[in-house]
Amino acid sequence: MRKHNERIDRLIDGWKDEIVSTLKTWIAVPSVLDRDTAGEGAPFGKASADMLALAIQTAKDMGFEAEGFDGYVGHAVLGKGEKTMGILAHLDVVPVGDGWTKPPFGGVVENGRMYGRGTNDDKGPALAALYALRAVRDAGVELKDEVRVVLGCDEETGSQDLRHYAQCVKMPDYGFSPDAEYPVINTEKGGCGIGIVAIGGDEEEACIPVYAMHAGERVNVVPGIAWAEVGTANVSVPEMEKSLSELDITVHVKDLGGGRARIEAEGQSAHASTPDKGVNAIAVLMHALTHLGAGGGSKEAIKALHEKVGVKGYYGEGLGIAAKDDMCGPLTCNMGLLRYDGRKLEVSLDIRYPLATNYEKMCGGMAVALAGTPLMCKFGGGRGVYHVPEESDVVQGLLAAYHDATGLPAYAFAIGGGTYSRMMPNTVAFGSVFPGEVECAHMPDENIELEKYFLTVKIMARAIEYLAGRD
Repeated sequence: MRKHNERIDRLIDGWKDEIVSTLKTWIAVPSVLDRDTAGEGAPFGKASADMLALAIQTAKDMGFEAEGFDGYVGHAVLGKGEKTMGILAHLDVVPVGDGWTKPPFGGVVENGRMYGRGTNDDKGPALAALYALRAVRDAGVELKDEVRVVLGCDEETGSQDLRHYAQCVKMPDYGFSPDAEYPVINTEKGGCGIGIVAIGGDEEEACIPVYAMHAGERVNVVPGIAWAEVGTANVSVPEMEKSLSELDITVHVKDLGGGRARIEAEGQSAHASTPDKGVNAIAVLMHALTHLGAGGGSKEAIKALHEKVGVKGYYGEGLGIAAKDDMCGPLTCNMGLLRYDGRKLEVSLDIRYPLATNYEKMCGGMAVALAGTPLMCKFGGGRGVYHVPEESDVVQGLLAAYHDATGLPAYAFAIGGGTYSRMMPNTVAFGSVFPGEVECAHMPDENIELEKYFLTVKIMARAIEYLAGRD
């Protein structure tokens, strides 16, 4: 392994104020998917296109050759070589959601941390990659391979950006995506989306009719709030509140007038790949409605959701799909979206599964588990388990970069999240959450600790140096 150029670290230390200032400008752009403002040159909406333009300009201001590709994706390039190393990061973010105490696009810095949607996932790491590339160049590191920082705009909603990119240019030969955790993630669980549907109706004859239900904006986020609009002709708001106070859950009942009330359930948002780190508000709502005996035509469907998924249904036991193995760990299941209009009830599940099972087994298990209930499955597509061997040059080079920069143990492991890694050969997830840190992607008050963020820039620079640098 080549010797580290110590000038790299000194350069990064001198740029700290500039890095913070630049990241604040990036966080200020609310680059959430917006189909309403999508158009030519802005396939994911105006804010995403603005963010991509800003990132490309940032790269050009650093002196890199940089360009965009039809509003889908952009890249910054350093060096030439027979092979190309890619660093795949994304500029799109999930919706803000509930529970923030800081402005989600403010880039507020308090007590050594910066708060904002995208600080952790993934604008912060994307900008870190550009500064790492700049440090390698300015320190005079000689490269044997071309290095590209690829900046996408659709990682959170399908990765159409990188599919478009692959049609425009030859994809890099190897690399990493700084969109998860350290040390190195060489295995990603398989993933699929499955819908659960039930037909309700005939609510007027119910003791507590349920007219509407709603929760979630993205299936890959544990919803923090869920609500139902119910009738109060037979059971008053105070009576509902008294009954619900018997439960160990957080639920509020608001009188809407006109014989209706809103039951609002509170949970805790988290990433769908780690649903056990949150509390699913849909599950809380189903618990509350089941306890009240609410619903007419929807009553049995609500009860079945409560029993088959429920507040603790993170691992799919009630759905007949639980599975785990030593490499990937357990299957996880997240109820991400809930919609009910008084007749049709729909719930969208985000499932991350290990090698111990497959899509066909899950479809069969779920069909058996839901037999005899009003719930029907809508099976969609998915992705398989992704794995890069630990002995590969990419994994070994990244492990060395991490250990040399931090002095911490370096090892490879599996996650439930899906990253850009599977979109390119010989590519793994690398950073930027350190072991023992709370993963706050997709959560309220998403943030980064700035000193660890600067360390991430140094780690990425070593990764470029070790993998693409000339010996």
